[in-house]
Amino acid sequence: MSGSDVRMVVDGGIGASRIDDNDFKELVEEVFDEYIINEMPIRLIHISEDGQGLHFKLVDRAFVKEHFKLVPDEIYREFCNARLVDMEDCIRERVKETLKYAIFSHRWLSSEPSYQDMSTEPMKVQAELEPKWQKLRQFCRKARDDHGCEFAWSDTCCINKTGSAELDESIRSMFRWYRNSHVCIVHLSETENLAALERQQKDGAKVDVWFTRGWTLQELLAPAQIKFYGRDWNPLVPLDQSKSDRVNDIIMRKIEKITNIPLEDLKSFEPGTNRVPQKMLWASKRRTSRTEDIAYCLIGIFNVSLMIAYGEGNRAFFRLMEEIIKRYDKWDVFLWSGQCSHYNATLPHAPRCYPVGYQETLVKRRHEVGNEEEWNTARYDIGDRLFALTNHGLQIKVLRLFVDLQHARDESHNSRYLTFRHTEFNHDVVVRHIGPKREPHSTIWAIAVLDYWADSSGKGFMDGRKDPFTAFLLSKDTLHASPDARWRKEMTEEVIKIQQARHCVDKLVQLYL
Repeated sequence: MSGSDVRMVVDGGIGASRIDDNDFKELVEEVFDEYIINEMPIRLIHISEDGQGLHFKLVDRAFVKEHFKLVPDEIYREFCNARLVDMEDCIRERVKETLKYAIFSHRWLSSEPSYQDMSTEPMKVQAELEPKWQKLRQFCRKARDDHGCEFAWSDTCCINKTGSAELDESIRSMFRWYRNSHVCIVHLSETENLAALERQQKDGAKVDVWFTRGWTLQELLAPAQIKFYGRDWNPLVPLDQSKSDRVNDIIMRKIEKITNIPLEDLKSFEPGTNRVPQKMLWASKRRTSRTEDIAYCLIGIFNVSLMIAYGEGNRAFFRLMEEIIKRYDKWDVFLWSGQCSHYNATLPHAPRCYPVGYQETLVKRRHEVGNEEEWNTARYDIGDRLFALTNHGLQIKVLRLFVDLQHARDESHNSRYLTFRHTEFNHDVVVRHIGPKREPHSTIWAIAVLDYWADSSGKGFMDGRKDPFTAFLLSKDTLHASPDARWRKEMTEEVIKIQQARHCVDKLVQLYL
C-alpha cells in the first residue's frame, strides 16, 4: 500500500489488523454497489441542460452506477491513508454524499406524467407543450439550480406501477428513499408565501391540501433536509437564509401548529414502534385515495415491514397494528375509542380513533419522586406488558371490576347512553355505547382497567392519581351464551375514564378478547 495502512476500531477498541490494498479497494466497490442497489430508488430522473434548455430522462440503477463509476477510486484515494472508525459506515456516508438526488413531495393533480409518459420520446417537446409536465419541470429546475442535484425522484413517474414487485419494493422502501435524499423539495400548491402559511395555523382555517394527505406525513418527517416552495415556486424562506428549512425555527414552528407534530420531531425524527398514540394522532386527520394506503404510508414511521396487498381494504391497517403490537409493550396502544377493527374488537379501525392530547407518562427515578403517584409509577409496571395477539384473540391481563347498569337511554338504533356504578368509583360512569344493543337483563357488565399499577404478587391496584384511569367496557351474555363464553370488548364513542374513591386492589384477570 505504498508504505501506508488502514486501521479501524473493532468492538470499541483500536484494531491492529492491517487491511490489504486490494481488499480495501474491493470493500469500497462493495459498499458503493450495495448502496446503489439497496439504498437508492429503482429509477431516477437524470437532469441535464444545454443551449437548448433543460432535459430530463428516466434512468435505472445501472445508469447511476456508470455515471458515478469513478467514485470508488476517488473514495479509495481519500481514505487509503486514513485511520477510520467504523470503516464501512464512513465509506457509505461518503458514497451517500456523492450520489445525491433530490426527491419530490407534492399533492397529485388529476393529470401527472406517468412512468409510461417518461418512457416516451421526445420528452422535451412534450414537457414544453403539455401543462401536466410543468410541475415536474419546475421540480427538476429547482433540484438542479437551487440544490445542485443531477438526479431527482418523483412518485408520479419514477415507479412502474404495472409491476407489482416494483410497486411493493417502492412502497416498503419509500421512507428510506426520502431519508437518503440530499433534499426533499415540497411544493405547497395552495400556499403563496410564509404569511399565507401562518394564516393556516388558526383554528378553522383552511390548510394547504399537502398537510391533509397520508403519504406526505412521512415525506415531512423522513428527509434530513427539506425545502418548502409556494404556489409560484418561490421558496417560502429565501435560499440565502437556509438551504434546508429543517433547521429554520420560524417555518418549523408554523408547521408544528398546523400538524400538531412536536418541534423536536420536525427537526430530527427517528422512526420506531414507540409513542403509538401520538404518532397515530399525527395521521388521524390525513386521508388517502386508497383505503390500504393509510396503513402503508405509516410503515416507515413505525419502522415495520408489511406485505403490500392492494384490494385487502381496511385489513391493511389491522396488519399494521399486528406488527406494531409485536414490538410494543405499553398499555396505551389500546387507548382508543370509536369503531373497532373488523378483525379484532380490541384494535382500532383507523388512526382517527386515537384521542387528542394524550402524553406518555413520565417515569421519574426513585430518588426524584415527589408524591405517591410518582413513587408508584417509578416502582411498579403500568398495565400488562406481556399482552399478545393469539389465535384466541388478544391475551391481556386487566383489573376487572364488575359494574351495575343503572340506566340506559337509546339515542339511535346503534347508539345509547349507559350509566354504570361501582362502589370504588367516586362517580357514575356514563358511556355512549355504539354497535349492537345488549339485552340489559341478560348481560353482565364490567370495566377492564388497563393502566393499573401491577405489583410483584400478581395483583393490580388503583390509588390516588391526578389523571383518571383508562378502561375497556366489557360485556357477557348470560342467557344465550355457551358455558365457556368469553367477555366481549364493547365499542364506546369516547375513551372510558374512571376516578376511584379510595385504594382499590384485586387479583389481575387474564382475558382473551
